[in-house]
Amino acid sequence: MPKIVDRAERRREIAGALLRIVAREGVEAVSVRSVAMEAGVSAGAVQKYFSTKEDLFRFALDMTSEFLEQRWNTLDQSGNLLDLLLRLLIEAMPLDEQRRAEVIVINAFTARAAVRPSWAEFIRTGYDELAEMMAQYLSKAQSAGHVRDDLAASDLADAVLALSDGFANRMLTSADPAALLASLEASVRTLLTPRI
Repeated sequence: MPKIVDRAERRREIAGALLRIVAREGVEAVSVRSVAMEAGVSAGAVQKYFSTKEDLFRFALDMTSEFLEQRWNTLDQSGNLLDLLLRLLIEAMPLDEQRRAEVIVINAFTARAAVRPSWAEFIRTGYDELAEMMAQYLSKAQSAGHVRDDLAASDLADAVLALSDGFANRMLTSADPAALLASLEASVRTLLTPRI
């Protein structure tokens, strides 16, 4: 009797292999062959589940969002919304191998998007959705008095996301991530603390 393969799970395993390669060796090391070796499958199996390398990168990028959401869901959601926002932002920082791979894949995809319109649209859509979610969160925090309300939530959302992206990129090469985390917290608190 032939073995039944869970297609969705196999795709996740292959994309996970890509993330591990990126974390260890960088995007340049990614090929159908290297991903197949890392995943313990044949190159033909990789191509069966992903018709192009771009499809594989896109799926891996989607997985990074899922991983982040899973980490967010494990956080204590109680208390001051500004404090919770800082905990959420820290979960997006490359502080371990998994999160480092996620940031590298996002950066690689963003760099390719500069010259590929279909990728640019995919990235733009993702960022627009994230900015909208952040603006809704900050609007709620403004209503609760936890975040300044003298600026539009959408403007604050853009600023917070830019800070988060910048700090994540700096942490990829930093010798002192703890110092950068402290600086991230200080920057976000300076930006968002309610004005008296």
